[in-house]
Amino acid sequence: MRPLPPGFARHRWTGFTLLAVTFVLGFFHRIAPGVVAPDLMASFSISAAALGTLAAVYYYIYTLLQIPAGILSDTLGPRYTVGLAGLIAAMGTVMFGLAEDFTTASIGRMLVGLGVSFTFVGLMKFNTLWFPESRYGLISGVTLLIGNAGAVLAATPLALVLNFASWREVFVGVGVVAALLAISTLLLLRNH
Repeated sequence: MRPLPPGFARHRWTGFTLLAVTFVLGFFHRIAPGVVAPDLMASFSISAAALGTLAAVYYYIYTLLQIPAGILSDTLGPRYTVGLAGLIAAMGTVMFGLAEDFTTASIGRMLVGLGVSFTFVGLMKFNTLWFPESRYGLISGVTLLIGNAGAVLAATPLALVLNFASWREVFVGVGVVAALLAISTLLLLRNH
């Protein structure tokens, strides 16, 4: 077995951490609308059916982009696909948090779905490049486990935060965190 190049472990774990935390935010966005549902219905004067549409916009675009996400992850690598898409997700999250009407909120959710659709595929591509084949199953399982932390954060912890901050402040804050992660990904992640 040949020795690893200098800095290999640092680059591997920096990249994995950035992508995994970005993946956590993607899961957060899946669950969070259910927790803030009463606030969304009141803010936009919408019915439960319209709220369902608002939440589902994320899934529609996410599903449509899985094949392009794979192609772009293979050609451009995770650094650019996840980094640039992360900036789109951040913009959509802030737009959603600041939205004054249902249409703007829907566009924000669509941009979030577009942005996070690249994260899982990019993360799996990163894992194939930076971890040995013999560990791929383990690291993939760990990746999914970490991602589900976002669903946990979007449940009770989010409900508790809503006692101190509005849903709008939460989403704008999440958007800022997403932008910082995306910029860090573009600056620090290495495809190879």
